[in-house]
Amino acid sequence: MKTTLPLATPFIEFHSSKLAPLLDRFEQKGSIHSTLLFSGIEGVGKKSIVLHLIQTLFCDESIFTAFEEDGDAGLFGDSPSSRKRTGRNPCGNCASCTRALRDQWLDLYWFDPEAPEDGSRIGAHKIETFRELKGKLGLGPSSEPFKVVVIADADRMTPAAANSILKMLEEPPKKWIFILTASESSRLLPTILSRCMEVKLSPIPSGPLFSILKSSKGLDFNSTRGQVAARSANGSLTRAILFSSEEVWTLREQILGLLSSPAHEWMKLVESLSRSQIQTHLGLDLLESIFSDLLHALVRGEKHDWTHSDQRDLLLQISEVRGLNPERLCRILECLAEKRKLVHLPLNSKLLAQEILIPVLEVL
Repeated sequence: MKTTLPLATPFIEFHSSKLAPLLDRFEQKGSIHSTLLFSGIEGVGKKSIVLHLIQTLFCDESIFTAFEEDGDAGLFGDSPSSRKRTGRNPCGNCASCTRALRDQWLDLYWFDPEAPEDGSRIGAHKIETFRELKGKLGLGPSSEPFKVVVIADADRMTPAAANSILKMLEEPPKKWIFILTASESSRLLPTILSRCMEVKLSPIPSGPLFSILKSSKGLDFNSTRGQVAARSANGSLTRAILFSSEEVWTLREQILGLLSSPAHEWMKLVESLSRSQIQTHLGLDLLESIFSDLLHALVRGEKHDWTHSDQRDLLLQISEVRGLNPERLCRILECLAEKRKLVHLPLNSKLLAQEILIPVLEVL
């Protein structure tokens, strides 16, 4: 597990309203729910927000420093809870924050899905993952106010693993907090869901996404590319970062070249799309994004907010020259959606790339 701290300020500001009820509850009642579930689309920032929350939980200057069991006392008989802390964000300077920023977490167990043996991207949590954890359930935190267990992508647990973790959630040890993340919370067992306080993270609008990209790229930031990436990302920071990469930008240029000069760019684009399964998906994403952009422009006219704003004139010119209309564009998008179903099948990659591009060529 690699941290992404510190987080970009626009990222924290956008999701802060989702964390506020947790902080309010602690300030009012002195307690926090023992099992939290952060859900949202892939790339919305579940991992980052969870790390931000854990850093706050551990921070020496945060409101959670006051957490103390009844009857506990400090070194000299005074209760640490008498030292009022008001921080609702990590201070960034204390010993706990310094460790977090260095990726040297104490009292944190983080579980990611096991990587599949076939090298594909989708993994799963197996029951063996949590066996070692069971042996530590009786232990309290060593130096932080809480022990925290994070099960990332908990919707990828096998049934056996889910039932194993359920027993821990039913009777969590004192000062232990379980945090689950999921892209599809409906895939979790109903018995697990019923024990969670769910925090639903909303897709990130293009404005905050653009600001996050700008702060992360620094001097290497390309404003035009960042705007296109943020608008193409459908609210996902992961997609925005990917779409601002040189690889995807080059692929977009090849697709635009195909629309302008099909005969010249056809084989070059086939080679690019057939390079890997991820590249094929990216090509489909870009094709759908470009044709959707053009479709909405033809329907909405000047009211349309362009995703590929830097190519507005070129796309309108192509539309006019090729005689594209909303009906033909809808047909292209329907065909592309059908072709996407073929990506995971054991087909020849170059033949698949040609199959994807045929509906495009038929209207050019």
